[in-house]
Amino acid sequence: MGEKMRNLLGLFYITFSLILIYGCNGDEKQAVSLADSTEKNSSDKETEKELLALSAEIFSLLQESDFINMADKVDPEDGITFAFYADFGNPDGYGGQYVHLSKEKISAATDREYVWGHDESGKEYQLTLHEYVQQMLLQRWGKEEVDYNIITFNESAENFAGVINTIHTYYPDAKYVEYYSPGKDEHSFQSIRFIYKEREGDWYLIGIARDVATV
Repeated sequence: MGEKMRNLLGLFYITFSLILIYGCNGDEKQAVSLADSTEKNSSDKETEKELLALSAEIFSLLQESDFINMADKVDPEDGITFAFYADFGNPDGYGGQYVHLSKEKISAATDREYVWGHDESGKEYQLTLHEYVQQMLLQRWGKEEVDYNIITFNESAENFAGVINTIHTYYPDAKYVEYYSPGKDEHSFQSIRFIYKEREGDWYLIGIARDVATV
């Protein structure tokens, strides 16, 4: 065998070895990537399951006006913000400055009245916490009970023109569960969104936003 042929064979072996090495590494990287993706999907599903259950519990506590046990679900440092409309986190809320309460104030649930927001006519809604929950969250503008028959996780059941859902604009890492009632038409829908923040591996309630057609 001539020297030229031996050089060609040597080059072939080197090239073939490199293909095998990098090909295997590519397969390993793809396998790791798939494993990471599967693990993330599994974790997301667990979070969804946990927050759906937590929201069902909180909704039941609201119906019972059990603010002592509800306070246990509220973030210990940030407390909870009640947004009169959908633009949660917006410092210039559409309905005015929104109400922020600590865990302690939720637990106490005194007869103190707060201005929760105003409608387009400028009418202010000055209510106690109990009154606000019963009239504005569980009822539609204090007139009729709301049947929340659609529940979604981290997305809205419907997107209407008007006040925009800004949860992920101001809190990109937050998760939320939406309770939605389509109503009789697009002007009578109502949603409440339970908004959560993760702290040291646990999820806490940081907000409840109310999404309704403005009046």
